Amino acid sequence: MSKKVTLADVAAKAGVAVSTASKALRNSAQVSGPTRAKVFKAAAELSFSLNERQKQSQPPSLPKSVGLVTSDLDGQFSMPILIGAESYFGVESIPVFLCNAGRDPALEQHHIDNLLAYGVKGLLMVGWRTDPRPALTGCPVPVVYANQASLDPHDCSVVTDNEDIGRLMVRHLVEGGSRKIVLIAGDPAFQSSVRRLKGEMAELDSRGLAAVRTVRYGGWNEETGRRTMVGLLDEGIDFDGVACGNDEIARGCLEILHDRHVSVPDRVSVVGVDNRQVIVGNSRPPLTSVDLNLKAIGIRAASCLADMLDGRGHQGTECVKGTLVQRASTRMPL
Repeated sequence: MSKKVTLADVAAKAGVAVSTASKALRNSAQVSGPTRAKVFKAAAELSFSLNERQKQSQPPSLPKSVGLVTSDLDGQFSMPILIGAESYFGVESIPVFLCNAGRDPALEQHHIDNLLAYGVKGLLMVGWRTDPRPALTGCPVPVVYANQASLDPHDCSVVTDNEDIGRLMVRHLVEGGSRKIVLIAGDPAFQSSVRRLKGEMAELDSRGLAAVRTVRYGGWNEETGRRTMVGLLDEGIDFDGVACGNDEIARGCLEILHDRHVSVPDRVSVVGVDNRQVIVGNSRPPLTSVDLNLKAIGIRAASCLADMLDGRGHQGTECVKGTLVQRASTRMPL
């Protein structure tokens, strides 16, 4: 019985790589005319049939396989989401192909094209920030957006509930006895900053309170916290609680309060957002923070995509609430 001729045999006879042989047999423009002719000549001499050529140049069929495309693989926000999604897909025995687009729209589209060509049945798009993004128009497979909602309200998106996070921070401060609260927001270019501040102000208003000082926007960094806190203390502002846009801002505040010998939380309570262990555990004192439950976002987004692969539709934006983790920087609820 004669040995079945493979694409590798054709590539070897033509003196090219298997990938080049595959592209040549598919008439890809990436292969020069002379090289393509050499590959076709080798295929003819080996009696490599057109049917075999097409079969072997196509990727294997992977039922329910999905592509995960992230814009920031190294980011503090993307990784927990990816871990949650992959854990869900693993339990469901759904193969996952991960691509990092590095915040480059052209690279993102390149990855999407390759994943679709390979035969994935669904896409999970993981954003590095929560601001809405353009939808993938004309995509032939189901798509779910995680941490960054699609601008198309009919698409399925799973995101953080930033307004609720703002309410949660203020609620915790008030229940711990704070009444004179300062609000320090983050970068105004981020929708999360605007929405958290909106939630904080709404919660204060619902309790008949108003912020002693609202620092509407600054950077997502410790310097914002330090600079703001120095100004508050130097002006003699009377306050007993601080709600910060993220953990870095909060640690900056705590640093100045420590240096000025202001007792935390007896005199002032401070709360942040993100629950980043490297920051909250090394703050003085350890920082109370709202965990974004990013892993839960990944799990929920993966669950929605798995449902869509089975024909069960999901539409609209679903918000996942954060969880406050209390530490020594705030007082216990009264």
